[in-house]
Amino acid sequence: MWTIRFILLGLLIAFLISSSYFLSRRQKYQEFLENRIFNLALVFLYNLLCYLLTGLPSEPRLFSPLSFFSHPTMPQGFFIIGLSIIVAAVCLMGMAVRQRKTLGAQNVKEGLLVSGVYRYFRHPLYAGVILASLGVALVTSSRDGLLMVPMVFLINTAQALIEERFDVGRRFSLQYQEYRKRTGMFGPLWAWIILVGGLLVTAGISRLG
Repeated sequence: MWTIRFILLGLLIAFLISSSYFLSRRQKYQEFLENRIFNLALVFLYNLLCYLLTGLPSEPRLFSPLSFFSHPTMPQGFFIIGLSIIVAAVCLMGMAVRQRKTLGAQNVKEGLLVSGVYRYFRHPLYAGVILASLGVALVTSSRDGLLMVPMVFLINTAQALIEERFDVGRRFSLQYQEYRKRTGMFGPLWAWIILVGGLLVTAGISRLG
């Protein structure tokens, strides 16, 4: 499965390189980037790659099972937690898509969004992908998938930075600088601290058990 994961990772890196190339040349590829069907296909593929990266079964020969997965009650507990995270991620992404009314690299007709869900997240869609990827790893009890969650975080961070450099950050230069100062890339830091802390506490309790 790690061979497949490395292939998926390579495809995601290729996606980042392609995104950087086309967004930095938006005027030249405007019609291409505004195609709704093309963007829908890319969004679907990007999400699928991230979720497969964390959801594929683990390789027991490479890494021994983590203790919190071996505890009798933990698979059910992490399934519930993971499912809750996925639901929250879907709601977050749904609100962002509803507010944007566009897909992928399409320009938002209203200009720079700074209200609604974008008041708290500069990139709610990528935050949703990260959350959903974490949820998939927990639901599938994939310990190898959990190891890939930081990589999914880095990939989505890189994609967000590419958009900020070549797209929204360039088109709304001064306005975006102010927006960055008051709004986190993936939402409030305290929310992520609570989420990660809660998972670590749950894992710690399972070790004691």
